[in-house]
Amino acid sequence: MSVLVVARKDFEDAVRSKTLWAITALFVLFTSGTVYALDQVMELNNTSALQMLTLPAGLIIPITALVAAYLAIAGERESGSIKLLLGLPHTRLEVLLGKLLGRTAVVTVAIGGAFVVTAGVLAALYGTVSLTDYLSLLLLTALFGAVFVSIAVGISAATATRARAMAAAVGVFVTFQILWDYVPMGIYYLVEGAIPGGGPLPAWYFLVLTLNPKNAYTSASGLFFPKAQATSFAARVIGDPPFYLDAWFGLVVLALWFVLPAALGYLRFQRVDLG
Repeated sequence: MSVLVVARKDFEDAVRSKTLWAITALFVLFTSGTVYALDQVMELNNTSALQMLTLPAGLIIPITALVAAYLAIAGERESGSIKLLLGLPHTRLEVLLGKLLGRTAVVTVAIGGAFVVTAGVLAALYGTVSLTDYLSLLLLTALFGAVFVSIAVGISAATATRARAMAAAVGVFVTFQILWDYVPMGIYYLVEGAIPGGGPLPAWYFLVLTLNPKNAYTSASGLFFPKAQATSFAARVIGDPPFYLDAWFGLVVLALWFVLPAALGYLRFQRVDLG
């Protein structure tokens, strides 16, 4: 019950502070705007246009989820209000889980609102929208958003100040959006003595790429978008693709990223002296 109390207060605070509305507006702008813009320059149908939503989602959801949640605990620690919160009948675990649930609800509602508006855009452009594909992508995208909320809450639980939490959140965003792709490239260069080209590559190369939650999200979309599956990492591997390059494995990676950051953040938060 304490978890739900904390989550409800966190969600209501987000509504009052206009955070929810700002995130929703941003999601609507990027998703609907991307679909409309791509329709002007590409020949799309309702299915391929829906699949294209993974492009803006892969960029905008991580940064907005991180911004929405990186101060969930660190902000209250710096202001001292965490002592008041813990003075109520809440344990540190309940506070962390409540913050995780509340911030996840904020991001999920924003994603849902954006998808409703985008469904209207798709219907206007193409006449129909596959309800099954639409709901599947919505649920997958909500999980993707929850992953970055968990990362942000984990960071917030492990840091004592706003500045440190912000620096860590920025580092996470830059790592997943820019730096991660260079990791398998560097390993490949050390092993093979050459830069990887555009041809088939070893399976381990794509495994490292898939461990990035952004790539795992795109990979998992192949479960209900055949075109995404046809152009996935599994189609570019040397020899028969192993199980970890199947689309379903992307869900496993996302699930791990949802659980581990919050768990590690709690281990740190549990031990820290709040003075």
